[in-house]
Amino acid sequence: MHRFFVIESRRLLPLLFLLVLLVSLSVYDNFFKADRAVTTPVEELENILTFVTAGRGEMVPETSFQVIDSQEEWQNLREEYPAFPDYPFNADYELLVSSLHGEIRNIGIFPQEEGPAQLRVQVSLQPQAYHLVTVDKEKVGAHSVWQFVDTGDQVLSEIALPVVASPETEEEEENGEWEPGTE
Repeated sequence: MHRFFVIESRRLLPLLFLLVLLVSLSVYDNFFKADRAVTTPVEELENILTFVTAGRGEMVPETSFQVIDSQEEWQNLREEYPAFPDYPFNADYELLVSSLHGEIRNIGIFPQEEGPAQLRVQVSLQPQAYHLVTVDKEKVGAHSVWQFVDTGDQVLSEIALPVVASPETEEEEENGEWEPGTE
């Protein structure tokens, strides 16, 4: 009259093993986040300049962008922000692009027949983050204009390399009239 239901323990062991694997995978995913890969839409690949990430992390300064082409500038930036990695920057072969409070998504290069190369750096603004990338100096050229834009193509900053002082500023420096930070 009463039915007896028997479950063999050897049949439950594989289910128990799978349950333990599922729980351990969930715990692992919560503690170790994988870096997101930067992807570029296929239609934009024609003018894309490849770059190597030199460092990435989090910090609290104001949003700023820099293009570094000398070892002294790199040392000054590292002294100002000690959280930056000890990247072996080689000013002879590469330029270092720095984005504070943002992540560099892609860099487009638009070579000009006359004048400096135009570079468009798309940046995704992220609070308390920095991103350092290097690009080949040979691909960019000696003279270039770097334009930093957000994901909505709004211009955030523009930098021209090499930085050339205006004749008025040079004249004031020679006469001792010019002070840094004044116009």
